[in-house]
Amino acid sequence: MRSGAAVLDRIAASPSCLAGAMGKSDRKRASDPVKANPEQEDEAVDGAFDLWLRRGLHQLYDTVAKEPIPEDLLRMIEEDRTSKKE
Repeated sequence: MRSGAAVLDRIAASPSCLAGAMGKSDRKRASDPVKANPEQEDEAVDGAFDLWLRRGLHQLYDTVAKEPIPEDLLRMIEEDRTSKKE
């Protein structure tokens, strides 16, 4: 009977023996999902951040933006326009 070390040495010396031991689950399948490249991941993160920021800004400022512009401010803007035309 051979010793365990001798068997391991023989297997290590024969790469074809290791290749035959590789099961189907070890091989790359065409149906495996492809990892996204870093640029695609960056775009996804940017898109998620943009969505988060847009929602947060709307939540904070929509009520302010919907308020009517004060009459004094409208009058000042109109006076400035007429002074620049002259």
